[in-house]
Amino acid sequence: MIKEIFSGKLPSVLNSPTPIALEFGAEGSPDSKRLHSIVEQVADTLQGKVEVYYVNVDKVPEIKELYKVKDLPTMIIFKDGDPQDTMVGYHSEQEVHNFLIQ
Repeated sequence: MIKEIFSGKLPSVLNSPTPIALEFGAEGSPDSKRLHSIVEQVADTLQGKVEVYYVNVDKVPEIKELYKVKDLPTMIIFKDGDPQDTMVGYHSEQEVHNFLIQ
């Protein structure tokens, strides 16, 4: 299950011992919607291995700016609170899975 994140929760979420992925998207972006459904499916299979959070950039643009997200959709994976890798654009289920388990 993917939770939507708001700026006030960001620091505590990133301190998790489990790897964290932030999925950046917007309601008006068709690619964001397509990727989100794939991310939901993959996240359900990886429970306990990675925590995935959705960032609606229309609601919390400060998080988008903090991580210099320019294109949507974008995913950033964090380990020990630090960004490790970024994936931009729409990707297949297998590509999303590989990105999240790295």
